[in-house]
Amino acid sequence: MKRTAILIFFLACSLAANAETLKGVVRNNTTNKPSVGDKVTLMKIGQGMDEVAHTKTNAKGEFSFNAPPAQQPYIVWIDHQGVTYTQRAMPGGPPIVARVFDAAPEVQGINMIEHAIVYHTGDAPNTLSGEELFTVNNVSNPPRTLLKKQTLEFYLPEGAKVGESNVRTSAGTDLKTDVIAEGNNKYGFNFPIRPGETQFHLIYTLPYTGTLKIDPRSDLAVQTLVVAAPESMKFSFADNSSYQRRDNPQFKGVAFYVAKGVTPQKQVGFELAGTGEMPRQSEAPAGADGQPETGRPGGGLGVPNQMPDPLQSGQWLFLIVLSLFLAAGAVFVYTSNRHAVVALPGGSQDRSTRLMDALKEEIFQLEADRLQGRVSPQEYQSTKEALDKTLQRAVQRQTAK
Repeated sequence: MKRTAILIFFLACSLAANAETLKGVVRNNTTNKPSVGDKVTLMKIGQGMDEVAHTKTNAKGEFSFNAPPAQQPYIVWIDHQGVTYTQRAMPGGPPIVARVFDAAPEVQGINMIEHAIVYHTGDAPNTLSGEELFTVNNVSNPPRTLLKKQTLEFYLPEGAKVGESNVRTSAGTDLKTDVIAEGNNKYGFNFPIRPGETQFHLIYTLPYTGTLKIDPRSDLAVQTLVVAAPESMKFSFADNSSYQRRDNPQFKGVAFYVAKGVTPQKQVGFELAGTGEMPRQSEAPAGADGQPETGRPGGGLGVPNQMPDPLQSGQWLFLIVLSLFLAAGAVFVYTSNRHAVVALPGGSQDRSTRLMDALKEEIFQLEADRLQGRVSPQEYQSTKEALDKTLQRAVQRQTAK
């Protein structure tokens, strides 16, 4: 018995010796002071996601963990006033500095930079497919996170059926989130809007008999509204002076219309008629050698360097909308009807890395849903198993290269 106790003691000492310290400090950027008493959870990502330890920030906003060395970064999960902020960290590395913000149900300084919409018809009869991206900027001063039941409200045409909805945070993290139907064709995203840019994305279908009136309303003023559809479909605008045709020669067969300075009172409705599909990958622009270009965003689409002013810094975002329809380079990982993640298009050399990052983010979101009671035990287990298998295969492929 004594010998067993000694062995256990030496084993514990050995494990402690192998552990490395992971340190950090949490700063409240609303008050410019250390964030005291925030719950900090250390999560390890491998073939799944497991909680390693948790603690709280001290009077100086500091925290530390003793964590085993790992090839993959850990995820530090900070809960401040009901909003989660995440950051990657490596044991033994330099201390991390995490930013958090006070949350409020009303925040001044939130505006919509861009609203991009694409419509097309596909194989399903009597159905119109729609996809929308909202780029929202939170420039509140002092900076605060908007936290309420619906943080972004918008309108969809009658009969819309939402199939996919996700959010890209200001930190560049892509997360699955829910869209809530409020009635009278009004919907809302249930997701905190942190300081900086947040992009809200959704895909939906509509009943379609060949013509449809659409009014892309929002409760926020929109700096730039872009609507697009195949050339074979025709737009009829309620006010022709609201839109300007701005085609991109790199997207042949696609009609772009742009409206600037859209307020809730401005007439930007239109009627869409006819049928048409978005161009396929094989119709992508050719390179200098006459062959379709590859290794670019959209897996064959050229960079939209000739797109005029309307999309400005957000043109890459609208390119993602198109690439989703074109199925050209966007990587989808379907795990269940509720959980799905999109790895954003990138160069061919880092596509596997992006896929692994996307898988890890989806695992992280799944764990968040479990802890918040937003997913049933059965759905959690089946989704986790599917993600674990997919991640394992991705790791094997990357190791084999």
